[in-house]
Amino acid sequence: MTTENNNALFAKGEKLTNGYFTGDAYLETLLQKDKNNNFVMGAVTFEPGARTNWHTHPKGQVLIVTEGEGWYQEKGKPAKTIKKGDVINIPENVEHWHGATANIKMVHIAITNYEGETNAVWLKPVTDEEYHEANK
Repeated sequence: MTTENNNALFAKGEKLTNGYFTGDAYLETLLQKDKNNNFVMGAVTFEPGARTNWHTHPKGQVLIVTEGEGWYQEKGKPAKTIKKGDVINIPENVEHWHGATANIKMVHIAITNYEGETNAVWLKPVTDEEYHEANK
């Protein structure tokens, strides 16, 4: 697959239609879990306004922002702006969401660890009210 933006590190990937995202988000899988690596790694593109549902990871996750600007929020805390070059180390079982800002797309590499066969526990969508609060 060719990249839409010649400056992108990786292809945009396939549109995510699994119900765990609001808006237009895409995944390019970079590395699957295997006998040597107990994690999956993918480049996720969030078009403006796109975001994950609230979710947790039983063994944590690392995000490396490679393009644009977005949000990362842990439950009960204010949303934090994330931008190209930021590395976010998400502890295990911390409820959170991440995605693009309302006006700027964001791309990050997600490195997600497994516990058994589980790497994420998906929860309810981030409401428009919660998202607009982050974008103030």
